[in-house]
Order: sequence, then structure tokens, then C-alpha cells
Amino acid sequence: MKRNWPLKAGDFLIFAAILALACGIWLRLALMQSEQTYGEILVDGELYRQVRFGGAAQETISFKGRTGEVTIEIDGDRMRFVSSSCPDHTCERTGWISRAGQSAVCLPNRVMLRITGGDSGGVDAIAQ
Repeated sequence: MKRNWPLKAGDFLIFAAILALACGIWLRLALMQSEQTYGEILVDGELYRQVRFGGAAQETISFKGRTGEVTIEIDGDRMRFVSSSCPDHTCERTGWISRAGQSAVCLPNRVMLRITGGDSGGVDAIAQ
């Protein structure tokens, strides 16, 4: 007695091709995310400190800015302004930054946090 399969041999080839494509995309994304990223603290445009991201290390860094004390928190692979003596505290409201290409700035104190290395996610815009 012959069975009538609803799927043909060609259907299995299509499924195998889709599965191989999905695995290739997943592997590419996994390799891109494994590139090392760094957190940088710049004061007056000069590199004050560079921190290698990764792991579960936590650190709080405090120093004197132009208008007073600035406190920065580093937690594993992200960083943020905790407190600043600036009048508007916009830098504190920026929150955590963790992806390459992101930055947070305290203009009155002339302090900048930025994430470098890794993959910044490609082109944001093209100007002509």
C-alpha cells in the first residue's frame, strides 16, 4: 500500500535551505556581538580613563569637573552618570549606555562618556 505524503522531496530541500540560512544569520550575529567594547571617560576632550567592558565588575568613579563633583557608575558592560554638580542634570537623565557608538555628555563639566569598539550597528545615515 502506497502512502501519499503531503510533503515532497523538494519541500525538505527548501526546509533545509531555510534552516541553513537561519543558522548562518545567527552565527554571524553571535560573532559580531563578541567583539570587545570599551567605555571611555573624556574630560575637556582628553581621555581620562578607558574601561574594558565584560564580566560583572562594578565600579564608581568620582572626580572634580569644571563646576564640581562628577560621579560615574560602571556596571559590567554599561556606564552612566550617577550625579553631577551641573545645574540641569541632563546627563543623569540620559541613563545607562551600553552599545558601541552611544554617548552621554555633561556640558557644564565638559565630561563625555562613550562606548567604542565592537560593532556600532552599521551606518546611521548617509548625507549627500
